[in-house]
Amino acid sequence: MMKYAICYVSTAAPEISDSEIEDILKLSSSNNNDDQITGILLFSNGNFFQVLEGDKKTVTILFEKIKEDGRHQNLIPIFKKEIENSKFSRYEEEFLSLDATYDGEKMAYYSSYVEKLDPSIQSPVRYVLKNFS
Repeated sequence: MMKYAICYVSTAAPEISDSEIEDILKLSSSNNNDDQITGILLFSNGNFFQVLEGDKKTVTILFEKIKEDGRHQNLIPIFKKEIENSKFSRYEEEFLSLDATYDGEKMAYYSSYVEKLDPSIQSPVRYVLKNFS
């Protein structure tokens, strides 16, 4: 059975706090794993980067909710497409802080997923991830 994937970037609303962002990340991870949605949500420098994979209807409904969420703005879809297999084994989230020590291993881990994506979208996703490090 084919799955569906959506990837986007967005900017956090100016008034959102770090604790609210941490709550978003934790709740997203919990809800998406419960709903059998795989993927990743990264936050860094005031921006979100997310990949969602799963049943097309479930992922599409979730993406519509995300687009309406006032805690972020300037949402830019990178891709929306059917996929044969999930590229992620589960749903993960990470808050990449400028104050934290740069963790090359974590970024290498996230970047390794790029190699599993369709070659036509690897370049823009690699570019976005590079700007998150």
